[in-house]
Amino acid sequence: MDIAVLFSNLVGLFLLIGVGFFAVRMNVLPIQAAKPMSALLMKITVPATVVSSMLRPFDPAFLRLGLSILAVGTVLFALFAALSLGLAPLCRVPRGRRGMWCCCATFCNNSFMGFPVALAVLGEEGLALTVILAIPFNLMAYSIGARMVCMDADGAGAAPAASWKRALFSTINLATLVGTVLYITQLPVPEAVQTPLRHLSNVTTPLSMIITGMNLSQGSLADVVRDRDAFTASAMRLLLFPLIAWGVMRCIPGLDGLVMGAALLNMSMPAPAAATLMGEEYGGNVQIGSRLIFLSSLLCVATIPLISLLL
Repeated sequence: MDIAVLFSNLVGLFLLIGVGFFAVRMNVLPIQAAKPMSALLMKITVPATVVSSMLRPFDPAFLRLGLSILAVGTVLFALFAALSLGLAPLCRVPRGRRGMWCCCATFCNNSFMGFPVALAVLGEEGLALTVILAIPFNLMAYSIGARMVCMDADGAGAAPAASWKRALFSTINLATLVGTVLYITQLPVPEAVQTPLRHLSNVTTPLSMIITGMNLSQGSLADVVRDRDAFTASAMRLLLFPLIAWGVMRCIPGLDGLVMGAALLNMSMPAPAAATLMGEEYGGNVQIGSRLIFLSSLLCVATIPLISLLL
């Protein structure tokens, strides 16, 4: 991979984060606009990006790549979950924070930041593989991740069951299903439909980065730098787990370089924004979740280029 091109693309993405940050700080946009913009992103533009990325000629080789990244993602997320649960006591994370700490260390910001970064660095085929990687992410984040978040609630033994319906029937999963059907069957999609899909897809990258910058503008750096747990989980999410992922994938014989690149980039993403949403729903510690998302999103500006050197 051309390192100069990679860094150029990443710098461009992070400049878009700066646009969102200063748009709020200079009162060009109210921070309240981030919520409806996020809904537009997750429910309209990202699904359009998913479907658009799958409108390609059928290639059995790509199907094999998709199955490979599906298996790799399932193994890695399960491994990270086990490691985070084991490392939390060693990192002296107190009860009441441990569940959210584990969730944010285990899972990554797959669709919100993973999709645009994969598209910028690896192109359409890398994006399509990242879309497939979102399947095990969604299934495990809203099941295992939700269970982790429940650990912080009062009376952890009475934690509510995670919603499998939400995990299975997310908008992104449904878009992935539609895109996969269109890809396998090669049903013709009229140009009148493909054109708006492409336009919406083109919005996803700048919109996601701008929203990330808007959310970063609200974080209190003074509170975050005093929170040791936020630093330990961010170090695991951004450095330790991506390095473990790289080591595991290097041990898999015959693993395609594109699969490895797409998986490694996604495993290098910051903590998922969905963690705080699950915290609200299941009684988790939203404060540590918000600090973790803020800190890891800030630090990933430096760590993603470093991890990218392994590609």
